[in-house]
Amino acid sequence: MSVLVHLCRSCGHQQTWHSAGNGGYTSCRCCRAYQCDPEPEPVLLQTFSFPGWRVEPLLVPGSIRNPRSMHSTECCSCDACLAAYDRLAGTARSA
Repeated sequence: MSVLVHLCRSCGHQQTWHSAGNGGYTSCRCCRAYQCDPEPEPVLLQTFSFPGWRVEPLLVPGSIRNPRSMHSTECCSCDACLAAYDRLAGTARSA
């Protein structure tokens, strides 16, 4: 599923790479130290289905990414991610 992610200003990797359990998958010193300086605005990380390579739907902020797996993470649900989701999904939230 496509997701919104915050990238680290120091190394450019996803914020989730800096969390416990993920540092061992990269040689990046920043990620392995669990120190992230996230960009305030999220970016769209598109994923593609196989076969066919169609763009997968965008996960709603706060959803669980890779559920029931050891790589399960919760998608960010900050105000910036909610606003980006609304723009990209063409939805409007009521106040």
